[in-house]
Amino acid sequence: MKNNKTIDEIILKYSTRGMDKLQKRYPVEHCKKAAEKFITLKKGVVFLYTGFCVKGYAETDGPLGTYFLALALQKLGFKPVIITDVYCEDYFREIETIYIPLKGLKESQYAQLLDKYEPVCHFSIERLGRDENGRYLNSREIDISELTAPVDELYLMGGKRAPLFAIGDGGNEIGMGNFKEFLKESLHVNPCAIASDFPIIATISNWGAYGFISYLQLFLHEPLLPTFDELEEYMDFILSKGCVDGIKCENVKSVDGKEWHTEKEILGDLRHATLV
Repeated sequence: MKNNKTIDEIILKYSTRGMDKLQKRYPVEHCKKAAEKFITLKKGVVFLYTGFCVKGYAETDGPLGTYFLALALQKLGFKPVIITDVYCEDYFREIETIYIPLKGLKESQYAQLLDKYEPVCHFSIERLGRDENGRYLNSREIDISELTAPVDELYLMGGKRAPLFAIGDGGNEIGMGNFKEFLKESLHVNPCAIASDFPIIATISNWGAYGFISYLQLFLHEPLLPTFDELEEYMDFILSKGCVDGIKCENVKSVDGKEWHTEKEILGDLRHATLV
């Protein structure tokens, strides 16, 4: 069954936080553009940044998309290395993970990580980034700097050596600084100040990751998208570790207030999407 919507349109369904308005202001197929760039990169290490603290736990948006993007990259011959903090401890089974302490590292230590791994790109998926005043504000504009490891330091340093990709769904995430004026003036959001080379916007950041995987699958003719059963198994796993819905602030099987069946719908739409 052919889907008449583009992948970029699918991942913006049911928009509730203004990403549809942002898309109209910047009418580019952001996800497609990012995937087109990614497939030109040489095989190597990809740093994947994720983890967003909500009420002392990681939220369900971010880890899902990051985990399955990491698996897709492995299938393509890349080595994913996940950059996160203590709230996502042991979330990413059999994938190398670096935990940045909440107080951060010294600049020399970040440089050592870049020298050691030599990542070919940096990819942030639903990771809170600092605003123009250096604060880490959640969607309710509460300052959670003390609960947020400054992984954007590594992201920024890495951007001097390799391309920066990012997925966000509200504007306060790493890499959404490209749109900061529109976010402030039109959506009245206090945005992340950190820009990226290839920003991707979605209703839910997990969907943006699934959309990116879908483009890679279509471009490279490789089966990369997870099944819904695989998604559900991993969701149950992170829920068992205390993961919470970022809007409901509860340990329930939903993402950003969207019920779990919506995840199945989006994945199904992406599975039937074609290149336009």
